[in-house]
Amino acid sequence: MANQKLLEVFLDTKRILCRNDYYIHIPKKIIHITNSENMIPHLMGMQYIGRPDMFTGDRGAYMIKKQRIRYDSLEKFVKKYYRGENKQASMLAMVLGKIDNLHRIEDMLSTYSELYLYDVTANPESELKTDYLLVNQQEEIVLQLGIIKAEKRKTQEYHCNSFMVDYKGNDDYDLHYRNLTQRYEISKIVREDKITKRAEVIYWSNPAMEREMAGIERMLAAADIPANEKLIKSVFRLNQKFGEYHTLEMLSDTEQLMKKCKGKREEALVKDFISLWENKTE
Repeated sequence: MANQKLLEVFLDTKRILCRNDYYIHIPKKIIHITNSENMIPHLMGMQYIGRPDMFTGDRGAYMIKKQRIRYDSLEKFVKKYYRGENKQASMLAMVLGKIDNLHRIEDMLSTYSELYLYDVTANPESELKTDYLLVNQQEEIVLQLGIIKAEKRKTQEYHCNSFMVDYKGNDDYDLHYRNLTQRYEISKIVREDKITKRAEVIYWSNPAMEREMAGIERMLAAADIPANEKLIKSVFRLNQKFGEYHTLEMLSDTEQLMKKCKGKREEALVKDFISLWENKTE
């Protein structure tokens, strides 16, 4: 239902971005991203609806949760605060584009295509009010997630402060990042549950995946363990699922591996590995 859509998008985005922390690995640096629900209205584009700060921050989160503003009322606010049909249409299209595509952030962070992170701070003349821009090119659109260092924090934590959607049919679809000079290829992204602290690698770049597999093969070879492809892939899947590199000592402790499992899928993953591990000399 349209009346529920704004709330549903808010809650789904909260599930994706606020239930977990994310660790983005780039050369010589790991960017720790943590979010609260107060950032979600800004990602939804609510700063463009109504007066300044009317529907952003904790007030915006409250208004959305209490349904004081709904998806089908956005057009009314746009028409009230903007003049001219063209301006009204463009602002409404921009806001709806953000809201309708926010669910894609989940796939964006675990995509099979290459992910890049642009360092906005390397170009002080940029008008982007963020420190990094995560860019994911999909078939018809380009998703861009702004990441900024959290204020008043001693730790190196960041949060998401903007979300943009550009369509490849437009000439300026790359406007926000075409002139940014510093670009990093993301090697991997680790998602960690805030409560349980369980971690999982949800994205690997192809070069990083190849390096990980090669490292596993070298580790097994150093211990005179036959490094067949099935065993290497099985260890790699353990590393991916549990978000950590498994040493020989950890791999040998099959009882502890089983204790890590939460659910039948993880049990099946570990049991498949144990079967290969116990027969590794055959």
